[in-house]
Amino acid sequence: MTDPIQTILSALTLLGLGGILGGYVSYLLDKKKEREFKVLEQKEKRYKSCLLYMDAYFEPKNIKYLSSRQPDIDNAQDVIEYLKMEFYEMMLYASKDVILSVKSFIENPVRENFLKTILSMRQDLSNKNDLDLGNMILEVKSKS
Repeated sequence: MTDPIQTILSALTLLGLGGILGGYVSYLLDKKKEREFKVLEQKEKRYKSCLLYMDAYFEPKNIKYLSSRQPDIDNAQDVIEYLKMEFYEMMLYASKDVILSVKSFIENPVRENFLKTILSMRQDLSNKNDLDLGNMILEVKSKS
């Protein structure tokens, strides 16, 4: 027969180690979530920036919206140069599909590559694959 005091001490020891181990696991999980949130936040920021540059490439009048951030942007070639900088920075955290889409746009800046980049960014950020290129074409009718 075991001593009741020894049984109580054993139970307290197990609870203490379990509590410490549980606390440590919780700490590690919280750190992982915090890191994932920071990466997601960085992706959102960089992706939005890329999209603004791409839009300004197609709509030169929109360069004025970038000039508050980058006063030395004057034309479409300047926009591509800044987009290249974004491209190199995103290699640290972006998905392979996003990196390849942005690369394709830089090498061949056409509307289709712009839309493909949006789709790959959307997929990377939210795992949503519910749009296709046909859904994304914006047809604006001018007032006559």
